[in-house]
Amino acid sequence: MTGCACRLAAAAGCLFVAALSTAPSEAGQKRQTGRSVRPPSAVEELRHMAPKERREALSSLSPERRSRVEERLKDYDSLPPGKREQLNRAYQRFSELTPEQQNSLRQSFNTFSQLSPRRKQALARELRRLRGMPPGVRQKRFNSKAFQSRFTPGERDIVRHMSEFPVPAPE
Repeated sequence: MTGCACRLAAAAGCLFVAALSTAPSEAGQKRQTGRSVRPPSAVEELRHMAPKERREALSSLSPERRSRVEERLKDYDSLPPGKREQLNRAYQRFSELTPEQQNSLRQSFNTFSQLSPRRKQALARELRRLRGMPPGVRQKRFNSKAFQSRFTPGERDIVRHMSEFPVPAPE
C-alpha cells in the first residue's frame, strides 16, 4: 500500500472509530419496525452541513475538541467517494445495532486501537478473512491451532467479537 493509500485508509478507520467512540444518546428513536435507532453523532451531523453552518456549529466547541473534530472531518473529506460511501454504509449498520451491541463494539475498537500497528494489521487481515467465511467455517477457524497460536487470548477475543458485527474491519 502506498503512503497516500495508507493515510487514506487510516483516515477512514479514524473516522469510523470516532463514530464508534461517540457516546450513544439516552433516548433512541423508534422505527416502524420497533428497533431503537440512535440519532446521528455530532461528527455525522457536521459532515452533512454546509461550510457556513459547520463553522458556526464548530465555534461552540472547546478549542481542543474543535481541532479533533475538524481533523476528522478533513480526513473524511479527503477520502475518495467510494471509500466515503463504504464508511457511510458501515456507520449506518453500526447505528442499527442495539445500544448494548454498540457499546460492546466500541470497547473492542478501543482495545484494538491500543495495539501496535503490526498487531492491528494482523487482526484486520484476520477479520477480513473471517467475514468472508460462513459461521460454521469461522468457528472452526477460531478453534484451529493456527488461530490459537497466532493471537494472544485478548486478541482472539477482539477478533471473535468484531467478526460478529456487520461493520468493516479496521485498517
